[in-house]
Amino acid sequence: MHFAGAVRRAEILPIMHVSRNVVITGTALIILLLAWGAWSLMPQRIIETAPPPAVTHDGDLLRIRAGGPLDGQLMVEPVTETLSPHQVALPAQVITSPGQSVDIHSPVVGRVANLYVQTGQHVQKGDVLAILYSGDLAQAWSDDRKAQAALTLARQAYRRAVGVLNVGGNAVKDMQSAKNDLEQAQAEATRAHLRLQALGTDGNAGYQPLVAPVSGIVTSVSTGVGQNVTDMTAALMNVSNLDTVWVQASLPESLLPMLGTTMTLDAAFPSQHCNGPVTSQDGTIHMDTRRLNLYLRCNNLQGTLRPGQFTTATLNITQQSQPLLPKTALLMDNDQVSVFVETAPNAYRRRFITISYEEGESVRVLSGLKAGERIITHGAILLNDY
Repeated sequence: MHFAGAVRRAEILPIMHVSRNVVITGTALIILLLAWGAWSLMPQRIIETAPPPAVTHDGDLLRIRAGGPLDGQLMVEPVTETLSPHQVALPAQVITSPGQSVDIHSPVVGRVANLYVQTGQHVQKGDVLAILYSGDLAQAWSDDRKAQAALTLARQAYRRAVGVLNVGGNAVKDMQSAKNDLEQAQAEATRAHLRLQALGTDGNAGYQPLVAPVSGIVTSVSTGVGQNVTDMTAALMNVSNLDTVWVQASLPESLLPMLGTTMTLDAAFPSQHCNGPVTSQDGTIHMDTRRLNLYLRCNNLQGTLRPGQFTTATLNITQQSQPLLPKTALLMDNDQVSVFVETAPNAYRRRFITISYEEGESVRVLSGLKAGERIITHGAILLNDY
């Protein structure tokens, strides 16, 4: 029995050993499967190599990599030149032509007897605008008549003195005295007559006419029938000839250096357009506005333009041929302005330039560029930090 039990134990031991190996192997396989599953579920890391830089430096030259992020973002165009004048917009207004706006003053003290015009009325040169009763005018007529009478008497006395001298009945000094009296009488008669002419009378003693000195429009009336005129320096009315008017454009003091010898002005109004060479300009700057006034003569035969009317005038200043660049090509660095110039395909070099006037969305170049050179006109800012 002991032998039989030993045999059974000997048979069972190998079986148990095989079973243990199977379990260990299975467990190892399960662990490997679980590890593989966990690894497959983890995000995979892709190791990438760094791309070449978009911009490389070759001294002061910037080279753009073909196919890079900047390729196709830069617009390159040739520099062009322009002969067009420089244009400056200026505030402007219509004014009366010099010498064509006349204030009407009374040459004598008196009272307004009749008034024949009103504001806005058209008159012709020589038309009577008003009549004044005037004691001063009556005095002038009296002085003229007395001067003429004295002249007649002095002339007779001189003839008589000459006749008496010729027959030997008078001294030479008497003839000379008569001649002196005649010359003084002639001078007084001339003065009195010129006084009447200056007053512009029509032959009616005591009635002083106010006459239109130019053809035009009565722009103001500051008197009325029955008013006593005691101040001969006060304007009673104004007459302005508006067949030709001037456009006055005000140029700021800061723009004086750009003035040239050849300039034109354009002024647009709802009813017409005025343009032509600058007619005149002030010799001094106005102290209150710090501006210099430029003038353009403009025909106004239809009477559509009125003094005081405002507009914007364009001053055209003739310029020499200059390169013209769009503002988008400029890079600002403090007080310096630069652009990128193409030296070869995808190769650019920064160049500093000097600019002058702005022309809308473009600027004129004084130095640093010439016509035909190719520059980056759009997208240059992308290279500014390289």
